[in-house]
Amino acid sequence: MGQQSQLHKVTKVEAQKRPGRYNIYLDDEYAFPVSEEVLIQYHLFKGKTLTNSLIQTIQAADQQSKLFAQIVDFISYQSRTTAEVRTKLQGLTEDTDQIEAILTHLEQLALINDQQYAQRYVQQVALAGKKGPTAAVRYLGQKGISENLAQSMVAQFYPDDQATANARPLAQKAFDQYARYPYNKRIEKTKLSLVRKGFTFATIDEALAELDDTVDETEQAALLEKAGQKAWHRYRGVDRFQRVQKVKQALMRQGFSFADIDQFLDNIEEQQ
Repeated sequence: MGQQSQLHKVTKVEAQKRPGRYNIYLDDEYAFPVSEEVLIQYHLFKGKTLTNSLIQTIQAADQQSKLFAQIVDFISYQSRTTAEVRTKLQGLTEDTDQIEAILTHLEQLALINDQQYAQRYVQQVALAGKKGPTAAVRYLGQKGISENLAQSMVAQFYPDDQATANARPLAQKAFDQYARYPYNKRIEKTKLSLVRKGFTFATIDEALAELDDTVDETEQAALLEKAGQKAWHRYRGVDRFQRVQKVKQALMRQGFSFADIDQFLDNIEEQQ
């Protein structure tokens, strides 16, 4: 008789202190532990005979059962993507067959479902109104969701009109926060704020079209005067033509309009 077909008899099944775990004795000697699931699956009761080959299969099944229990615990605290679960499993075992088997089992039990994960996240982002569609796609990509699936969920659950509706109050808030800047710079910073939050340029343009961009002319004039005088003093060491050009460039970079800059320089000329 080959060694793999050698028979062993289960002579004792002993419950461990840990719930759901059992010790198996073969031929009156302790052999290996198993989970309750494996115990039932392979009918490991007193009097059962096992070959060496079957024992190896049972031990592999128990290892997979333990891994499965660890992963169920891992996903019990929050939803996980397939990629996240795969990464966790790769940290627990190098057995790729076991990893794939566990992933398949989790999918069959609907414990992991990338489409549902992506759909729920996109819906949450759209409802919260603090981030745009591209931010949702970016986050899902970091979680291992394919861009095609992420984009599909965005198209279904975060339409353009909802994105525009969410962008409007964020645009107004940003514009108001940047009141200490010249008008053009305020618009630029508002756009950048919305880009960082994940809104497309098309959506941003629509939101800005409805912006209440009324400015305090007196305040804007004071900003220009302060910035202009500072620049004029900074370039005092160059000839007059270069000085004017450098001041113009400095104020343009800060977002002041051409007309306002020219007016400021005309005033400077009159004062000289």
